Parts: sequence; C-alpha cells; structure tokens
Amino acid sequence: MRTFIAIDVSSEMINTLESLQSRFKTLGLHASWTRPGNMHLTLKFLGEIDPGRVPRLNEILTETVAPFGSFRVSLDGVGVFPHLRNPRVLWVGLKDEEGTLARLQSAVDRAMAGEGFPPETRKFSPHLTLARIKSPKGKQALKNELETLDQTELEPHPCVVDAVHLYESQLTPKGSIYTELANFKLNP
Repeated sequence: MRTFIAIDVSSEMINTLESLQSRFKTLGLHASWTRPGNMHLTLKFLGEIDPGRVPRLNEILTETVAPFGSFRVSLDGVGVFPHLRNPRVLWVGLKDEEGTLARLQSAVDRAMAGEGFPPETRKFSPHLTLARIKSPKGKQALKNELETLDQTELEPHPCVVDAVHLYESQLTPKGSIYTELANFKLNP
C-alpha cells in the first residue's frame, strides 16, 4: 500500500484554496488540480509499504507525537516550485508562529528514518498543493498572475492542528483516493 503521514487543515482554509484554484484555472494552465477533499500538508511520504508494517508505524507515531501539543497554522503566500522559469507545483504556504510544525515534521522524519525510510534531503517547506503543472502552457499568464496577486488579500484562516494522520493513497485514473489508516491526537 502507498502511504504518507500528514496533517489536515480546516474547511475555511479549503474554501479559500478552492477560490484560489478557480482564479488560477482561468489561466489555461496544463495542470492537474488537487481536489479540495485531498488537500493536506504532507509531513512524510512513505511510499509503498507492506500492510503488516502499519501496526508498528502506529506505535512509533503515537510515541513521536506524544510530546507535541496542538498548535495553530495559517495560510501564508502563494508561489511555485521550483521557480517561475519552470513552474511544476502551484502552492499556498503554511506557517506557524512558534515553529512547532517544523519540529513536528523533523520528529516524524527522524522516527521514520529509524524504521528504514530515508530521511528527507530537502528543506521542509510547509505548503498545500493547488496544482501540479504539466507543461509550459500558460506559464507567462501564471507569472503575471502571481506578480499581480495581492498576497495581503489572502485570508490566513488560522486553524488548530490537533492530530497527525497516517493515510493510504490509491492512485486511480480519476485521481488519488486517500483513506485514513490511523490518527494520532496531539495534546490539547
């Protein structure tokens, strides 16, 4: 089974992200748009695992998140990866004032490294993916839109993160289907 560890965001954030998607969809990009119900922040992508490993992962994740209390995240800017010259991912950033999100991601990454999952080599950049861009079509319009977008009009919609989730991802011709395998509550 294909799996990943993530946090979910509020319905208010999802509504804002849908509105942003609508705005960018008018640009004629050749892109694969993330379904609103699939928007989440990935802490660690595990890839294909044997289903028999899930109980052990549950134990490790329970221990890993135990020291963390719930915290707030908010939307913070719109951009592309890797850069505007060759945009591949259109995203909205997430931030938290205390840095808890980065510490949580680092703890999950270390814990999973102990279970044989290679540690992440890229710097953690918390974001929610709006679209995966498939070709240069509409690249100039995207660049113009990002340059004229008033980042201050992006409502931050702070939301409380109170759990970490282990998901299975099934790839289908109509897009990914996510099934929650377990959730791990943070301290209130």
